[in-house]
Amino acid sequence: MISLLLLAAGKTAAQSRFRTAELQRLAAAIPLSPVLPSDGNHQVEQNGLRLSLTVNQQTISHIGIQLFADEVRTKGNACITRFLERYFLSLKFPPDGKSAAKLMREDDFRILCGTFECIDELRPTDDFGYTFANRRYTATWSRGRKTLLSVAFPARYELLSGENKIEAEENLPADVQAAIVDTLQADELRNDSYLSPDLTNRLYLKDSALIADRQYPIESAANMMLSQRLADPYMLNVTHLRYGNQKVQIELPLRQWIAYCRNNGCKLYFGVKDTDRLGTINATLLAVNEPLGYHHLLTVSIPVDAIGQQQGVLTATLHSFIPIHNVRSLFGTNPKRTSQKHISQ
Repeated sequence: MISLLLLAAGKTAAQSRFRTAELQRLAAAIPLSPVLPSDGNHQVEQNGLRLSLTVNQQTISHIGIQLFADEVRTKGNACITRFLERYFLSLKFPPDGKSAAKLMREDDFRILCGTFECIDELRPTDDFGYTFANRRYTATWSRGRKTLLSVAFPARYELLSGENKIEAEENLPADVQAAIVDTLQADELRNDSYLSPDLTNRLYLKDSALIADRQYPIESAANMMLSQRLADPYMLNVTHLRYGNQKVQIELPLRQWIAYCRNNGCKLYFGVKDTDRLGTINATLLAVNEPLGYHHLLTVSIPVDAIGQQQGVLTATLHSFIPIHNVRSLFGTNPKRTSQKHISQ
């Protein structure tokens, strides 16, 4: 039945909804039917191609050559497996004016072992693995003891996701709202830093409980920005600074932002910039995603009254999907060290 839904000779998929322009282009090149199957993951055959298709909320969010069994998709990094499926399909149907070789040169995508034609020989049952080092991935398929294909590519979000910066920023609010929040999840007690000794993921405890006390505003602010449980009563009023100097207002629960970041593999780090005469804490929450090559930078103002009342609206500014090599220019100098009443972790 899925094959019938997808089969539409001489038609394009222009009537369907797509997460990105590249997915729409690929769907038209195959072509796919404008009639969508139900939400979920589907494996279909179309015009001699074995395809993987994902529909989310009646929007096509993935199209690619089926390369992996279901257990491989769930066990590994889904973004990497989807990228490889979609990218290999893009090489078969490159954009107008580009060859597959030119596309690979532009994307710094390299074939280390095997040839372009080896893609057609890959099976979902083949052994697959990948490594990540120095901001680059190496992916390898093998059968028995023989390597069939090995490729290398950079950890760059626009390449791996298939979204340009405009699309990524436009999709962000819906992705945040769709994030699954788990306030019962135990908080990991860590004390790592990033870029600066004052930008950390440290949580503060008193009597074995996370502190939320006006007497300890800095520690309380750190806890509420790093823990979904303490973030629960707070709202964010965010000015999202987008490509082209656009400013878009977003309102969302703080816990939703934390859940979105963590569900997408980001590590969160909190640092205080300064405290004004009214006791408002001006701080930074940095979401770091090294495997996908980006940061989200949220600067937030936390009134001391909000800490005392354990609820309130926090004003924030968001820079999203910053390439890792660019983050220092936005972050600037190390955050100013602020005197704290230290509580045992």
